Amino acid sequence: MGLFRIFSGKSPEAHEQRGDDCIKSGAFGDARIEYEKAVCKIEKHFPEKAHLASRLNEKILKANESLARTHLENANSLAEIGDFREARDLYALAGELTRDEALRAKIDARMASAHEDRVPSRKPLTEDLHLPHPEAVSDDIPDEFSDDSDDEIFSILCHALSPETEDAYRGYGDAFMRGYIALNRGEFKAAEKELTRALEENAGKHTQIPLELATACIHIKDYNRARGLLETVIAEHPGEVRACHLLCEIYWETRDYAHANRLLAEVPGELRKDLSILLLKGETRYQEQAFEAAELIFREAMTIHGSDEIVSRALAKTLEAKGETDAAREMYAEIINRCTSCQKAVDPFLKRRYAELCFNTGQYSTKLLDIYLGLTQEDPANRALYYRRIATIYKERGEMGESRRFDAFAENIR
Repeated sequence: MGLFRIFSGKSPEAHEQRGDDCIKSGAFGDARIEYEKAVCKIEKHFPEKAHLASRLNEKILKANESLARTHLENANSLAEIGDFREARDLYALAGELTRDEALRAKIDARMASAHEDRVPSRKPLTEDLHLPHPEAVSDDIPDEFSDDSDDEIFSILCHALSPETEDAYRGYGDAFMRGYIALNRGEFKAAEKELTRALEENAGKHTQIPLELATACIHIKDYNRARGLLETVIAEHPGEVRACHLLCEIYWETRDYAHANRLLAEVPGELRKDLSILLLKGETRYQEQAFEAAELIFREAMTIHGSDEIVSRALAKTLEAKGETDAAREMYAEIINRCTSCQKAVDPFLKRRYAELCFNTGQYSTKLLDIYLGLTQEDPANRALYYRRIATIYKERGEMGESRRFDAFAENIR
């Protein structure tokens, strides 16, 4: 179980899977929202899953490109019937979403032609715009109504990587391209097959293929193979942080905490005080219920890196697990107040932990009542629990009518 997973709601992987389902059904806007939720969850609750964020950001780019093409198609249809105002709005949206220069050029050309003084016609848009006949258009510029080719998809995915990684990935061959695309589509068995082929084709070379192949293996629960791949990477490159993240995930899943602790103790000296490594160390000790050791590591991270919100949450969770309820509640309150003073939206799951600690110690204040009332809107998945808490608070205050009313709300949700 990863960092903060006990109270962070839906996991990043669940949001990612929902996004993948949306992609398959053509709901690209909804897919982007799900992927963005997954990235947000990683940033707030799952620092040990930082390696997933790059893949999710790639999927966000892919969703944006697909959404841009959908907007372009709809804008073209509106332009053909003379609704140029709506068409221009959609062209503008498409242009903001895409990073494909060829596609943006098409969008700009179509937008330039969308004027009220044009006479609507049913002629092909290429004729209206004085563009070359479709047969004369270069194959390098795909038709906006066609499905994205593998080359296009791979280019979009690679665009989100660092220049060095992008150059490397483009040199791994067609099997890697197919496997990387499958991995980002959530087609993990196909990804494992193609990435295995790519690894064989690039035998003897130093590549990042083992990391992508290990990711696919983890998703299909082939932990032994993933572990072997990653341990080989670490043996050759001890400073590979992404491999450390993935290996820790496997060690936690298999409860092999001894290997996790050894792995993190052996990272190169310059990485030992790195925030991500300290978080992995602390989470490993938390996972094995060595809460005193986990607290010391998180406090060390706070001393080195300041009042980072992720570290503060990790420390609060650890104090709670140790039974230091008052200290944990104060830590949660400090984080909430810091967010509020910065006019930053407070994570509802953070509010929930604070509220539950107050409730469990009998602090039935008006402030607590207001928090639970707010959570019924901010965290609807747990609305029944919040209604029951509100009912109890009203009962303790002697307001039986309100107590019965909220009890009824909770019952109706079942």
